[in-house]
Amino acid sequence: MTHGRLTLQRAAALAAGLVASTAGPAGSVPTIPGEILAEAARRTPVRDIDYGEDRCDVRVVDQWLRDLAGREARAIRWTGGACRLVGTGHDAGGRWCAQAVIELRRPTESGDRPMVEIFFEEPVAGRPGVAYAFRGAVRTADGDDMIRFRREFETAWVSRFPAAAAAVVDCPSP
Repeated sequence: MTHGRLTLQRAAALAAGLVASTAGPAGSVPTIPGEILAEAARRTPVRDIDYGEDRCDVRVVDQWLRDLAGREARAIRWTGGACRLVGTGHDAGGRWCAQAVIELRRPTESGDRPMVEIFFEEPVAGRPGVAYAFRGAVRTADGDDMIRFRREFETAWVSRFPAAAAAVVDCPSP
């Protein structure tokens, strides 16, 4: 049973196909299968997407999101590919992102699906580049909101849903 994760056999098959998918004419932009991007995002330490802010959180993105969503989530579905939560400038994203859509147990309406997205730098040697950005989308009291920081996503989430005591981790105050 895989519970939506890559099996070792599937990862090996994808990696074998990845060599072919990233090879191309000089100057071509490498592609990475969505499943590989999604798995890389799940395993990314949250500190890597906190823009240098040390919050004393040693979890990976997948564990953080499951802890935060808790019982409110019916499912968390991971995909990878082009960035979706984009704007201009630094928010433009690129071709290498992973998205986690949270399917709520009690959505307010059909489009109520919070999402987090992890941006990656250009692939290196056929593997996802370094995770460098967090984006989130969640419905707040003011409507749908695009969020650039994990801390702000947590704040928006807990203003709407009760979160487990250990879901939001921060360094103790001095």
